[in-house]
Amino acid sequence: MNKENLAANLRLLCNYKKSISEVCRELQINRQQFNKYLGGKTTPSGNNLLKICDYFGVEEHEMLMPHDEFEQIIRVRPHLETAQSSLPMQENFLQDLQQHQSGDLSKYEGSYYIYYYSTSFPTQILKGYGVIYKENGQHWIKWIERLSQQQKGPSHDGFIYKIKGQMIELGNRIFVTGYEQVLKSELVHLTLFPTFKNKISLLSGLQLGVSGTNSREPVCQRVILAYLGKHCDHRQAMKSCGLYSDDSSEIDPKIKALITNDMEVGESIFRGRPL
Repeated sequence: MNKENLAANLRLLCNYKKSISEVCRELQINRQQFNKYLGGKTTPSGNNLLKICDYFGVEEHEMLMPHDEFEQIIRVRPHLETAQSSLPMQENFLQDLQQHQSGDLSKYEGSYYIYYYSTSFPTQILKGYGVIYKENGQHWIKWIERLSQQQKGPSHDGFIYKIKGQMIELGNRIFVTGYEQVLKSELVHLTLFPTFKNKISLLSGLQLGVSGTNSREPVCQRVILAYLGKHCDHRQAMKSCGLYSDDSSEIDPKIKALITNDMEVGESIFRGRPL
């Protein structure tokens, strides 16, 4: 049985449905096992393959056809064409990416301080607070930033940004795509190095967004997520969030070094720094 053809053909059929969860529920097949079929890691038993074919209205030999040939015959079937038109393109896109995740993000769940140089105040370090969590089978991150000075102690002044993003691990990198929830005028993208240690400490990477100034030009800066634990007092943790001067003793020198946006001699591309 050709695993690659079957996996590609099964992914195509699933795109006509509302969600992978719905397919697994209606087929009464374990989601973890079904993901292995979708990823080509294993093939269904004879009984499960028959259930899948009956469910989607295809023949067993069709499921094993080369994907380009299978796609041609499927697209001319009216009932599937109608189903596809009701499924948003972005849901197809996300489902396809989620099926190819290269790792489990569960170990990253918990609270973090987030550090990077502010785009509104380029000589100052912004310290935010965020949480990575799992919801409806997917991992998300929410974090809060406050543009207030911390040199004279915690302050409740300054504009507050709230960002929410979805996390996916592909090719041994963690990708986050999110948006600012207050003004809803900005998308934010993070690419992070994963950690292969049992204990989470720091996550390093790059953040892409736009400047907080009136010019709104695209910007990229190094970012660090510092792990605080799974059970954190959110209110207490957020008290230290805000802007810090470049020479502040409140920011760990290691963090400063990792988020400094410099380039080595001879470099022509701005790169993230592994830990």
